Amino acid sequence: MKGRFRSLLVAVAAAGTGNPAVAAESSKGELTMMVGMDYSTGEYGSANETRTWVIPFIAKYERGPMTWKASIPWIRTTGPGDVIGVGPDRIPAEGSENETRTESGIGDLVLSAGYAAVQNRYLLLDVIAKIKVPTADEDRALGTGKTDVSLQLDAATLVNGLTVFGTVGKKKYGDPDGRDYRDPYYGSIGVGKRVIPTTFVGASYDWRDNVTRTGDEIRELTLFASHRLGDDNKLQAYLIRGFSDNSPDIGGGLILSHRY
Repeated sequence: MKGRFRSLLVAVAAAGTGNPAVAAESSKGELTMMVGMDYSTGEYGSANETRTWVIPFIAKYERGPMTWKASIPWIRTTGPGDVIGVGPDRIPAEGSENETRTESGIGDLVLSAGYAAVQNRYLLLDVIAKIKVPTADEDRALGTGKTDVSLQLDAATLVNGLTVFGTVGKKKYGDPDGRDYRDPYYGSIGVGKRVIPTTFVGASYDWRDNVTRTGDEIRELTLFASHRLGDDNKLQAYLIRGFSDNSPDIGGGLILSHRY
């Protein structure tokens, strides 16, 4: 889930690259609040299907070259107990029970700080550090119960009217008792275009290396559209298709944002 938000938000932000009004507004400080709805379904290497609903709550504050963000989701998932977490943080739990059950509750809190190292009409380059605070209940397989940290670069540029964007990063997973998770690299690449003044559409491909010894990589294709509803509101929609055992077969969602 967070991977899809990352690709979509990077692309939409990059669409404003080179606009002096955007840079001036950001220097005064800008708060954006977002809420969404995400649904995905897949087997994730198990014999049984896992269906997951997620309602993310996201706050973003931009001032000058800095961007601070906090997100926390509410999760409801139905499936076997051998899948931990949601979105790009989903991990197959080797040796867990395979009985289908339904669990719900608050997910993990993710805090991030980003610095716009390059921001001009030709290139947008952000350096972003993230920390996952384990607020999700590990006994209900909503999270690992451990702190994770990651460091990534987001980049975007304009090429013949198209916004080309990408991400590359590395994540350090906290290891629950009895487990030794790998620290994977991850990345994404995408392209988008403003088709009318209020609507931006695009596609991205997300990848993450496997985290467990027997787990698979994450490979996902996302199609998205962002439509501005007046000066301060925006509605974003996306569809996802997974291409690995650790990705959903299909998913999608909506994000509504308001800028203060």
